[in-house]
Amino acid sequence: MARYPGTHTTGRGGFMPRTKRGNAPSIRDVAAVANVSVPTMSRYLKDPERVSEKKREAIAAAIEKLNYRPNPIARALALDMSESITVMSADTRLYGRTQTIFGIERKAQEIGYPITICVLDPRGGERMLSNVRSCLDRSPAGVILIDFDRLTDSVVSRIPASTPMVIIGGPRHERRAQIHLCEYDSAYAMTRRLLELGHETVHYVSVPADVDARADGWRMALSDAKVPAPAPIATTWDAEDAIEIGRRLGEDPSVTAIFAGNDEVAMGLMRGLTLAGRRVPDDVSVAGFDDHTLSKVWNPPLTTVRQRFSEAGEHAVALLKEQIDDVVNDCSRGEAWTVFDRIAGDLVERESTAPRRS
Repeated sequence: MARYPGTHTTGRGGFMPRTKRGNAPSIRDVAAVANVSVPTMSRYLKDPERVSEKKREAIAAAIEKLNYRPNPIARALALDMSESITVMSADTRLYGRTQTIFGIERKAQEIGYPITICVLDPRGGERMLSNVRSCLDRSPAGVILIDFDRLTDSVVSRIPASTPMVIIGGPRHERRAQIHLCEYDSAYAMTRRLLELGHETVHYVSVPADVDARADGWRMALSDAKVPAPAPIATTWDAEDAIEIGRRLGEDPSVTAIFAGNDEVAMGLMRGLTLAGRRVPDDVSVAGFDDHTLSKVWNPPLTTVRQRFSEAGEHAVALLKEQIDDVVNDCSRGEAWTVFDRIAGDLVERESTAPRRS
């Protein structure tokens, strides 16, 4: 059972409100005493018939025990926020996140749930956890965590098990619903394809990540092909920083194939290769990842892995709705709370890759 802020446990393991002297009990206090979630308490205040009889009785008893009298303003705020979905993510400017959030918004609108965006501090630590606490204080009906950079693993343990939640990306969390984008498999397939084109090896330029599944797939494909792996080159999210990397790689005539951690980096590399006098794909093949909206109109059009970000966002909302319905109907936790679904990417070959010239 989750412990809500502003409560403490009694000697029997129950909850009692902890308010300042003279303060009236809040909706959160009543929910804690009734042993229900704040969203359930809010649904009770809006429409008691949407709450199971057992929970209605517990809430009614808690209201009488605490002599609860709703504050009209606080009640209105709680009713509004508890019907929303909170989306937690780090840098929301990045392409994969914007497309995922677009899918979330579209599906949430379809089922009648507003969303709120909680931006997590990418530096992690207490700053990130403060972001999480602030978002949970709004008592969302459910949470979707976009975990593309693996900086947010610690967030999961801070969200009560009773809160509906879906994770998109990241390492597996066995007790949570999760959508896996198969980045390792896609990177493996892309690297193998470049080797099939006759390249003796494939250089990899990585995007920032604590754990990079794309790098792991690249490395394993080279290992399985018994091909030595060049040292991966790290860069930032800024495509301009990849220009200098591309120029340096272009000065090495042995470099004939480069795989970038995302399409923006690949575009920067292509610019740097051009500055070094190398032609793409005649001299060097370049492949990216994500299928950015600009990748098909770049010069030359970019070979990449099409990630189904929007589809993942829509599916996350559908899974979350099942969990929210379980809470509303007082059902036992079912498969929707621990499902692990895969949405694989597609290898899209365009003009930036070609067979290695003799």
